[in-house]
Amino acid sequence: MDCELDIPSRVIIGADTRLRVAQEVRNLEWSRVLIVSDPFHEETERIKEIAQLLSKADLKVSTYTGVTDEPDTEMVGRGFQQFQADKCDGTVALGGGSVIDTAKTISVLARNEDVYENLMGIDNVARLGAGVIALPTTSGTGSEASKVVVISDLQSRIKMTGRSRAYVPSVAILDYKLTMSMPKSLTAAVGIDALTHAMEAYVSRQACDFTDLLALSAVKLIWSSIRQAWYNSTDENARQNMLIGSFQAGIAFSNASVGLVHSMSEPIGACFHVPHGLSNAMLLPAVTKFSVDGAPSRYAAIARCVDLADDSTPDEECCRILVNELHQLIRELEIPSPKSFGIDKNSYEVNIEKMANDASVAGSTGNNPVIPTVDQIKDIYCCSYDS
Repeated sequence: MDCELDIPSRVIIGADTRLRVAQEVRNLEWSRVLIVSDPFHEETERIKEIAQLLSKADLKVSTYTGVTDEPDTEMVGRGFQQFQADKCDGTVALGGGSVIDTAKTISVLARNEDVYENLMGIDNVARLGAGVIALPTTSGTGSEASKVVVISDLQSRIKMTGRSRAYVPSVAILDYKLTMSMPKSLTAAVGIDALTHAMEAYVSRQACDFTDLLALSAVKLIWSSIRQAWYNSTDENARQNMLIGSFQAGIAFSNASVGLVHSMSEPIGACFHVPHGLSNAMLLPAVTKFSVDGAPSRYAAIARCVDLADDSTPDEECCRILVNELHQLIRELEIPSPKSFGIDKNSYEVNIEKMANDASVAGSTGNNPVIPTVDQIKDIYCCSYDS
């Protein structure tokens, strides 16, 4: 299979590499920078640190901390207005996937005079964006590595997905020390999100040899480190492994696509305001159980790469073990079900029809090992409610 890769042109990895952000801005020849972040990092003074680094390099700095939830058209719109008003020529994203997706969309809007809907879908962006330097503070979405953004349309309650090389950040700075302030619940949710990216990229119908290497490497790094990162937030080796694994998974899924977990996750998020990583985690075991028959050798390879089985174990048994271990991992990391998250059962059931229909027409559904019917999607939603 042919393989085309869209990845950041520059990646910097290591402890305290955030301190090099001003030089990276200079390399891109920007002079007025919009820092995109959220209220949490304003409270921790991380934004202040980054702003001071930029200001000391004689760069003009504007700060937008309006990313208070998963990004929607209003959040992006307010950030874009500030970008224009302050005559910025580049963005620095400090935060998780929501922040980075917001910054990437602002960057694209700055160079493409169009409405959001026309910039979503696959390869619908005519010109490259102004540019983004991404400093991820979570190890989950892989947005710092990907050509993908997810933006909610508040009116339709649909999460719009854009896939274009214009959304790939100019620079990714992977400083694991930025991730060490994550609470346990977020570490779990975004970690399983990254694992989902890696697994779905590996079993995707669009996978190729190169994405396979990255996907399996990401699975191994994440599986071996997520528990330790969850139990001990200051474990530097675990935090670094999680961040690199998330980045590798981001490249893999961005170029090979994800599958049914993501197709079903986005409607839950849109209808019930469940954070993206958490809704992926809620669905991963059930969707994996449904999908294994479509790619048993691939799921078996995942089980073997994390030492759940060896070469002598039949593929079918490997798949069974993998599904069981995913359930165990979700329980151990205290990932809530839709029910324990607080979603009312009646409301959930009322929305299943809409969620299933939206998931069935999502682009990534067609790349799943087994392409489900609407009724099968409904069944998976039902099974996942209290599992």
